[in-house]
Amino acid sequence: MLFKTHILLGILFFLLLRNYFSEGSTILFFLLILLGSILPDIDEKHSRINKWFGIVGSIVAFFAKHRGFFHSLLFHGIIFFAISYFFNTYYAWALLLGYTAHIVGDGITPMGVQLFYPFSQFKIRGPIKTGGFWEGIIMIVLIIVIIKQFW
Repeated sequence: MLFKTHILLGILFFLLLRNYFSEGSTILFFLLILLGSILPDIDEKHSRINKWFGIVGSIVAFFAKHRGFFHSLLFHGIIFFAISYFFNTYYAWALLLGYTAHIVGDGITPMGVQLFYPFSQFKIRGPIKTGGFWEGIIMIVLIIVIIKQFW
């Protein structure tokens, strides 16, 4: 999925799930969901998040396979527990919700995602081509649903 679709999925996850979490700053919670919705793509050298991270992004993209470790449950489990331990579980949930939004988006594309990387080659995948007609339709539907959440 494209950057915009990942962001829209993150916004939708926030709107649908925000009332189940209430232990800190709602704005920070929202921003962490958005970060989580794009963070897995740090392993792709042409992604916005990779470019935003500068030299760190370049190093990650050089050593990591796209849709490998940074798209895995292992990576996000490590991040969840680290944030929970050093900061707050509330914010760890925000990043995990964003990650889940990202995986939903990538999981419906033909390239799919290997959730259990590096332990399994099993992929969750679907028929929606990245940047294709159906992703455009999904984006329109997401925008409509997001707007309806405000009314």
